[in-house]
Amino acid sequence: MPSYRQEAEKRQARFRAMSSTISLESRDPSDSRGQRTDYLLALSHETDNLYPTLRERDLALNFFAERSIKWWKGSGSGDDTSVIGPTRSMMSSQVACVNFLLPLAGMDGALAAVLHAVDDDVKDIVPIEHEGNTSLVEFEWIGLGGPLEEGEAPTRGKYVTNIDALIVAETTFGRRAYLVEWKYTESYPIGKHKGNSRRRRHYSHLYNAESSSFNGIAPIDELLYEPFYQLMRQRLLADRMVANRELGVTDAKVLAVVPEGNDVYRKRITSPPLAARFPELKTVSAENDTGWF
Repeated sequence: MPSYRQEAEKRQARFRAMSSTISLESRDPSDSRGQRTDYLLALSHETDNLYPTLRERDLALNFFAERSIKWWKGSGSGDDTSVIGPTRSMMSSQVACVNFLLPLAGMDGALAAVLHAVDDDVKDIVPIEHEGNTSLVEFEWIGLGGPLEEGEAPTRGKYVTNIDALIVAETTFGRRAYLVEWKYTESYPIGKHKGNSRRRRHYSHLYNAESSSFNGIAPIDELLYEPFYQLMRQRLLADRMVANRELGVTDAKVLAVVPEGNDVYRKRITSPPLAARFPELKTVSAENDTGWF
């Protein structure tokens, strides 16, 4: 039986072949990797990976450039890293996130309607004003005052804790930040520990702080397995936002957006010690019910 990833690759290949939004030139890569991989666009036509309205006036490219946000590139996709713009891979989670949320930011009430489906106390979306830019959504957000990782360069989208998208909402109870982590076909192996002294140095003091959502729940080592390691860092970023009242928020949530069909992500507890500590929890979303994320 084909995996979710394999089925998604076939869907994207069909989309590349049939969609009127993909140019004929994009459908016909000249390099060997592109010719044998049906979900890759032709080199120099990467912007066809963006939603059509985001290509107009280079809207998405300018949005990222104005904020010095790094587009994800992949060696496995044969991306030209000298070209500033999105990957040629139609399997990109970053592109999927931008294609969904950035157009909605230009539609009255659209983002509020999305968040209202998550929390019915959402009233309106608060514009995010940062370093001369204003938008209803931000991407590759690292927080105010530098990254969680002290001493690292504050580059959005590269080498530090980022959240795929940030939306701030006014609610019945105050201002709430939604830190959105966007997944598509990602999956992670069981038992691959991410721990080392550098990671513990970066995060242990935040993990054990009085303001931490994790205080007393489990030792940090038990969360140093993807995707829990990534979600943990994003929750720590959310905790810092609330503690420092960044952007005026008094509450924050981390939302992991994962296709329902991606069971290999959703229904796999990759941390053996977490699985042993909480044997009744069988899915990542069940872990989220504890309030960690």
